[in-house]
Amino acid sequence: MTEPSTFTGLLDVLCNEMDLDLRGYKHTTLQRRLRKRMQQVGVEEFDEYRERLRNDPHERNRLLETVLINVTEFFREPQAWEVIRQDVLPALFRKKRAGESFRVWVAACSTGEEAYSLAILVADFLGPRLPEFDIKIYATDVDDDALNVARRGEYPVDRLRRMHPDLRARYFQGETIMRVSREIRKMVIFGKNDLVHDAPISHVEMVVCRNVLIYFDSLTQKHVLDRLHYALDEGGVLFLGKSESKLSESRLFIPIHSRWRIFRRNGALTHLASETAVTANNDRNTGEAALLRLYQKVILDVLDPGVFILDARDVVIGENESARKLWGLTNSVLHQEVSATPLASRCPELITQLERSKSQGHTHVRFECEVAFEDEKHVVEVTLRTIVGSEGRIGAIVYADDISHRPRLQQTVEQLEATGEELQSANEELETTNEELQSTNEELETTNEELQSTNEELETTNEELQSLNEELENMYEELEHRTRELDVLNSRYSNTLEQMPWAVALIDPGGKIQFWNSSATRLFNMPASAIVGMTLAHLPVEGTLRNMLIRKSKTVSVSQRPVTLKRQKVTTGTRSFEAQIHLSAVGNEQSGGSVLITFERAEGAASADGKKASAPKKAVKKSAKKGSSPASKLKKKAIKKNGESRR
Repeated sequence: MTEPSTFTGLLDVLCNEMDLDLRGYKHTTLQRRLRKRMQQVGVEEFDEYRERLRNDPHERNRLLETVLINVTEFFREPQAWEVIRQDVLPALFRKKRAGESFRVWVAACSTGEEAYSLAILVADFLGPRLPEFDIKIYATDVDDDALNVARRGEYPVDRLRRMHPDLRARYFQGETIMRVSREIRKMVIFGKNDLVHDAPISHVEMVVCRNVLIYFDSLTQKHVLDRLHYALDEGGVLFLGKSESKLSESRLFIPIHSRWRIFRRNGALTHLASETAVTANNDRNTGEAALLRLYQKVILDVLDPGVFILDARDVVIGENESARKLWGLTNSVLHQEVSATPLASRCPELITQLERSKSQGHTHVRFECEVAFEDEKHVVEVTLRTIVGSEGRIGAIVYADDISHRPRLQQTVEQLEATGEELQSANEELETTNEELQSTNEELETTNEELQSTNEELETTNEELQSLNEELENMYEELEHRTRELDVLNSRYSNTLEQMPWAVALIDPGGKIQFWNSSATRLFNMPASAIVGMTLAHLPVEGTLRNMLIRKSKTVSVSQRPVTLKRQKVTTGTRSFEAQIHLSAVGNEQSGGSVLITFERAEGAASADGKKASAPKKAVKKSAKKGSSPASKLKKKAIKKNGESRR
């Protein structure tokens, strides 16, 4: 199956089985959005995705979220909204009296920003006069999730960044999450409505439908514009998006401000529709029965074929002038049984076919017969159609055409064809010139349409990129937050290792030293700048111990189990001492764990000169007993001075 037919099949399944008709969307844009969703779920072919839609009841809504690009904001294109405030609203409210209603339809409202923008604009325009009017702004969309967001009326503060601070302060409450004020919220009514298929909201004075038509093909755009024209009252205003320019060829609307796509409903068409409606009402008052009889008579009179209407007993109850001329009848045969009329003698087969239709139940019979009158022969093609009601056969219609002229007509056609060929030869030069001009004109029209289509595609792509940019900004903020957390943890980790009283070295999976604390610098008399980045093979200790550390670090990295080397003799330079060496795994085997090596100098271990390591706690205790510590001396002086002052 070719891709277009597969794509069309998927659209048919969405329409017929899932009540989601996307056939009016531009196929290039729709295929791109479908491909994006298919890539997200790991499906490559339309047939596979069609089965996924049938098996997953939630996939339809997820697809709808992908197809509908909900890119909107408060007061989008502020200059256009300023035209609405300065020119449109004053004109619409000029004839309004206190207590009257003002109705607006915001079609494809998405998450509600533009509906609330209009409500804020109306409230700011009317000021203290706002309670005098019944303001109703009907905002509709097909996306249930977007409508739920709109009904809550809560938005992050960054969504209001382009709004004037004064409007934001008056009509919103909150700090990080801004909530629409109750005064504005009660003006807007949200509901679900399909702009293409559902009935439009009627008798409104303004329609806002921005950046929606660019997603539809030309036929659907015209259909939607007809609906918007129907929704508006006379003199109503249509507010479209800047990228939508299809109204340049429409007679339904008159431009108010072409740059910002603001139009007024064409009132001339309204008057014509009103006159037609009045005429139709007057016709209905003449009586249904008389009207039906009049229709029957007019239809019979205007028909070229000869028609006889028979009842169940084959009595003629209707005829036209063409039938009398065709069969050469000088008088009417109304209310006569057909077998008793001249028809029976001029076309005996008619009576035979009528009887056969009764006995064999034929409802449709066609035959030819020759009719002679006025010394002329006519070939007549007769069609007999039985009328069947709830109780069986209730009558029949006999209509006939004179086909005697067909041979002559065929000859005439042949002559015309020959003449046409001669004319064709004479017109070739003119046609060549005309075709060249036509081709040039079509190329210009095609180029114009392609540029318009490209512009709409670019606008659509721009909105998609804006949507993706917002997603990337959110991801960047989350990544930045996690990076700060990681930096804090890394700083704590480094400070903890640095403050440890034991010599600490961190070895990466490649055997290189990554960290070297101050205690290690003092113990081995080697600064971190000289050892970090080197391997364990450069550790300034005796070769046997160095090889053991290299071997043990690899074992700990693989097994993820700590190892302790007790009372190891460590020789570095001219010094030698005993130490407990602890090796611990950091990370895991799959990610290639590092190893932390800690050198804990054994208490009381002999150094290279044969002296034992000092024991700080015992030394302090001994000095305390002798009373020779500085603290003891200061205490004695304080007691002595206190005693002298008492004397």
